[in-house]
Amino acid sequence: MNNLPALYPEQLHLLLALRPARFELVNALIARLACAGPLLVLDGGNCFQAHRLARLLGRHTLNLEAALGNIYVARAFTCYQVLALLAETPAASVPTLVLDLLSTFHDESVPLSERRRLLEASLQQLRRLSSRAPTLVSAALETKDLSGELLERLEESADQVWRLEPQLSPQPLRLF
Repeated sequence: MNNLPALYPEQLHLLLALRPARFELVNALIARLACAGPLLVLDGGNCFQAHRLARLLGRHTLNLEAALGNIYVARAFTCYQVLALLAETPAASVPTLVLDLLSTFHDESVPLSERRRLLEASLQQLRRLSSRAPTLVSAALETKDLSGELLERLEESADQVWRLEPQLSPQPLRLF
């Protein structure tokens, strides 16, 4: 857990990675922060796995119940709920992690113009939250909207971006 990136207040941090690496890094960050004090996890992709996190925490602290008690989780299942959740979250000195923010914005039953509007409003709320405490947003590198427009907008708004791209193994040389 010592190799994890540092999160700073007044900055909006963004983690972009494929699913397995993203979940592994986010869980490690949650474990580190939970051992230090309270934190808020806003789950936009229904990906918070308490059981896996408890096993990880058990390797790093003897006081598992206290560490788990430091984690406050709220979930949103639509892009409308994401905005409402962010708007209702008070700006406090508690670190905030927003998991898989864009997953709810890929709902094709919501017009793209409405998703853009909701994302812009959500970014304003994330700015508000990050003004008081470390705030990290995670998102998938694999976008479902054809242009990748929503992901680009999220990336533009972040102060610090960690992009973990998979390493491709080199093609073996062919003799014939």
